Amino acid sequence: MGMIDRVVAAFSPRRAAERERARLLTMHYRAAQLGRNNEGIRASGSDADLAGRDRRRIAFYARDLIRNTPMAARIQQVITGHVVGDGILPKIQCSRVLPVPMQKRLKLQGLEMIETHCDTVAIDRCGLQNLYGLQALAMNTIVDAGEVLIRRHRPASAGLCIPLQLEVLEPDYIDDTRFGLTLDGHEIREGIEYDQGGNRVAYWLYTQHPGGEWRPGASPLTSERVPAEDLIHVFRVDRPGQTRGVSWYTPVAEKLLNADDADDAHLMRQKIAACFVAFHHMNMDNMPRPELGETLQPGLIMPVGSDEDMTFGEPPQVGDYGEFKKGVYRSVAMGVGITYEAMTGDLGGVNFSSARIGRLEMERNVSGWQWRMLVPMMLQPIGRWIVEAWSDVTPELWDIPGAVRLTWVPPHRILVDPAREFSALREAVRSGFQSRQGVVRQLGVDPERLLEEQLQDKEEADRLGLPFDSDPRADVSRQVAGFSDKETQDE
Repeated sequence: MGMIDRVVAAFSPRRAAERERARLLTMHYRAAQLGRNNEGIRASGSDADLAGRDRRRIAFYARDLIRNTPMAARIQQVITGHVVGDGILPKIQCSRVLPVPMQKRLKLQGLEMIETHCDTVAIDRCGLQNLYGLQALAMNTIVDAGEVLIRRHRPASAGLCIPLQLEVLEPDYIDDTRFGLTLDGHEIREGIEYDQGGNRVAYWLYTQHPGGEWRPGASPLTSERVPAEDLIHVFRVDRPGQTRGVSWYTPVAEKLLNADDADDAHLMRQKIAACFVAFHHMNMDNMPRPELGETLQPGLIMPVGSDEDMTFGEPPQVGDYGEFKKGVYRSVAMGVGITYEAMTGDLGGVNFSSARIGRLEMERNVSGWQWRMLVPMMLQPIGRWIVEAWSDVTPELWDIPGAVRLTWVPPHRILVDPAREFSALREAVRSGFQSRQGVVRQLGVDPERLLEEQLQDKEEADRLGLPFDSDPRADVSRQVAGFSDKETQDE
């Protein structure tokens, strides 16, 4: 019995007995004793936010890894490439209570608005990216820092199609030194202001990046209050009650760094082995002694006197280093939710079945990041901002609340074996297990826009008298002609 238990027993024997009984019950679980023999594990009862207080330092380390470690940069590229790709496309969805002619007119106007504003750099506050570039920039920030901010700007006179511009901000802008209560009873925790109901009402943001150079009119130590309605905070929610995100490199950062250091050490070992080509043993009694340089060079022929000797350390051999490195990288890939092949580009020993199984696991993660994080937390609020800004220049939208909304179509899925997979998708539609629209969306294409383009292709081909094998009417005509020929032969 420990000292605390003895104190408890002195004041409350019943409580001491309960503590001892609980200890005996937990002793049956080996997992309850992991910390005794393993220094690398820490048992903590902290909540999600307290456990993530080191998020800023972790983000700094992750960014350094991305800057200097090829595999860390590759992880960010793969995740963003699969989640965002060429862009998650907005689609105009009109309420069914509207008359059909009005629906068509609003869809055409909305498509024109998207093409002239969202598809151009006009939507970017910095004038560098279109909407899809901003999506990729935001996803890159989520991977390295764990979270990202999207700020809304509403310029009144900028010559824009709609009065809306977006700015992607790193979470470093959040003044997490701000804590306390406001005069109206709101609570500020880590730079985020909450009302009495626990709802976010504002963010306290630095007027410039705290890690940037000072510029006139702004100070990296000054923060301002920005209403929550003008900000979108996006992060992956891993625990209940979590209010901030943590870098996705957190579970793999140490392995990535050690693996990169091991690669450098192995490369240096090979360079040292290639430095000396030959030793020229000669009598140098009456000759000046050559000066030994501080560094070695590949292909060096070193003169050695007859009374001299050179010895070198023999580093331990690293057996089967290639397989060991693959094991480390497989562990890293699993830790971030992608496949080893996608992370490394190593396709040795991969066939169609194994590649497809691995891709299915990865696509499940990608789909989750799209539909449980990026779409609901970032794109749907941006869609509401776009509709609100569009309403400012289209007054009739104010007359019917909810007349228009934006839905989102993820990027097309890259097929491992198009011939096999298209055949399977076609059979799934024909057998009724999947809808045609569902398959089209799965490929990252808007079904309505596809039908419109197919109609335009058909009308243009008919006008020019051009037959195409892709026209299903050609198959029907051939089948009808085949039946007619068969009937004629029977007669």
